[in-house]
Amino acid sequence: MNTSRQYGFTLWELLMTLLIAGILLGIGVPNVMEFQRNAAMTAATNDFITATLVARTEAVKRQAPVTLCLSDDPTAATPTCAPGSVANSTTRGFVVFVDENNNFDGDGARVVTDATDGNAVIDPGELVLSRTVAPGATTRVQISANCGYITFAPTGFTRQVAGLACPGTRLVLFCDDRGRRVAAGSLSSARVVRTPAAGRAQALSEVLEVNALFTVLTAVQGIAAVCP
Repeated sequence: MNTSRQYGFTLWELLMTLLIAGILLGIGVPNVMEFQRNAAMTAATNDFITATLVARTEAVKRQAPVTLCLSDDPTAATPTCAPGSVANSTTRGFVVFVDENNNFDGDGARVVTDATDGNAVIDPGELVLSRTVAPGATTRVQISANCGYITFAPTGFTRQVAGLACPGTRLVLFCDDRGRRVAAGSLSSARVVRTPAAGRAQALSEVLEVNALFTVLTAVQGIAAVCP
């Protein structure tokens, strides 16, 4: 007698497979989301650090003031600088430009004493070196800063712009909806870029460092940043 044998899964086997798949998804999806958020935070911070390095290097190379400033329209033909402090912005990117109108004297030396030189404004004839869109345009990263510009002198040091007084040490906080919680080990989910008067920017991610500078930014300098 010929008998046909049927192959397949029993209901119990299907239920166990679904259970295991659910457990794996429950473990894996949050980890993937955390990885994506960490990557977005790192990218935003690195973009800003790169911009400060470009601005400082170009200032020394060109022997002219070069400015990094926050901007709500960094991709515009002539971006507009937002030099003041800011809290919890998702719309501000940043630009780097030669804050001098490419004017030379009869001996071929660059003239950096014109009224529009080193004024943290992108004036006609001034070259925009880089543009970075707001990290909050595609992620949940927000920017808070005690000053919206950093102008580098030909010495590589930062300089104040008349009428736009800022703290000597510039602080830029990058934060998302995770706040300042511990992300891994002693690292915070938030980041702070600190640029002292000497001009060497540094990205800080240790929980203790981020918390300390957040206190300076909010409690001491009065910036209404929200990053719990």
